Amino acid sequence: MDLGQVFTDRVVANYMVSLFFEVSNDRILDPCFGGGAFLKACKEAGYKNVYGCEIDEKLYKEVVNEYPDYKLFNVDFLSYDPHELFDKIIMNPPYIRQEKIDDLECLGISKKKLRRNSIYQGLPSTANLYMYFIIKAIDLLKDKGELVVIFPSSWMNARSGQSFKDLLGSRTKIEQEIRIRGELFEKDALVDVVILKLIKDSTLTEKKSVEPEYLELADGKLKKVVGHSEEIALNLSVPFSKYSSVRRGLTTGWNTMFINPQGMSLQSEECIKKIISSPKAVQGYSTSSAETDNLLMISKGQMLTDELQEYITHFAEILSSEKKPKTLYERSKASSEWYTLNEVDSNGILFSYFVRNDMKFVMNTSNILARDNFYIIYPKIDKYLMFALLNNYFTYYQLETIGKKYGAGLLKLQRYDIEKLKFVDVESISDDDKEKLCSLAKKLVQFSEEKCIYDITEILSKYTKKKTDEILVGYQNIKKKRLEA
Repeated sequence: MDLGQVFTDRVVANYMVSLFFEVSNDRILDPCFGGGAFLKACKEAGYKNVYGCEIDEKLYKEVVNEYPDYKLFNVDFLSYDPHELFDKIIMNPPYIRQEKIDDLECLGISKKKLRRNSIYQGLPSTANLYMYFIIKAIDLLKDKGELVVIFPSSWMNARSGQSFKDLLGSRTKIEQEIRIRGELFEKDALVDVVILKLIKDSTLTEKKSVEPEYLELADGKLKKVVGHSEEIALNLSVPFSKYSSVRRGLTTGWNTMFINPQGMSLQSEECIKKIISSPKAVQGYSTSSAETDNLLMISKGQMLTDELQEYITHFAEILSSEKKPKTLYERSKASSEWYTLNEVDSNGILFSYFVRNDMKFVMNTSNILARDNFYIIYPKIDKYLMFALLNNYFTYYQLETIGKKYGAGLLKLQRYDIEKLKFVDVESISDDDKEKLCSLAKKLVQFSEEKCIYDITEILSKYTKKKTDEILVGYQNIKKKRLEA
């Protein structure tokens, strides 16, 4: 029996998971997990609270044991009735044409049965099965929940397309539309596909269209397809990994408990550390004057004061009652020291993974802890030279082209996006120019003079055969398009 299964390429699955705003303990669902591409991508991204449905018993048995911590069910998603709504849903729904839907009647699926469900009101009678899956997924989302779905783009030109688009528009906001070229699926499967990221919101009065993005899958990689007028060959050869490493900042798992704890006296002062929680707290290119929060940091084996014990007991009772945050709740059952945190070395260069306006790498001059709103870059070369390699228009341009664009001009950069950066070969730079770059970097850190970024770019341009103004204009153009979207 044809179940319309077309399995998702791993590269595409990873990319789709990255489209969610942030990794959290939110409830996430894959309605038809098939061979488990999205489950694996979710696991690698750090999601813990994952659910999945799969009607194919054989596939279910092949996959279920690989993910013992996930809640996976051998059920038909269209009949699935969970007790709670989901924060995020990701899927590659089955492709079955409308005239073939009744072939699934032995599984309890038929057009007549589907049409009786009020949630599908508005779908044309010619709707293919994936349209029912998408509408069902929207119905199972919480308000403002995210849906990322890949499916054939043929609906855009079909008679049923406009009705389907209208139905989507009445229940969601289209955040992103990504069209992909290349061999995405098995041979002979449809390859003209679109990825939509939808935000559930039925209160929208103004529907804003989005400009499609274009990607191509080639040589096992997704590459952005841009117009020739935007495309600048930078001729940079040295990978990020040669000069630096990167990781996310400190995650508490429960900010209400750990950030700015209430009722702490001087006797608990040794457990309080300063932490930067938001990019907005940093002015300029240094943390020297950054606004900080208090972080409750208790080490393993540490003797607890009566005050701390009372504080921890209070939150332990909340955990026990609400059973969330789930990660901490599970830890509390496994360890009596569930409240301890592992300190993250933040002595490096900080970068926010969300960019609204200008790019900015910040030197952590005060060695303050940084929350997971930041990436921490650890230089393997002179830190000021690395600072210069990051704060210039060659790097900013790369990040603009690599990052994922969202509404209101928001740009999101993942860790692996940072790791895609390429740089000038430091060994090719003269000693005199290295000294100048370090001097400009120190000046940028101390005085936040924006002209330093231009001057850094000008020095680097000598080693790229690209004029400073060319890369500056290219960066400004692509940034302008993002902010105007």
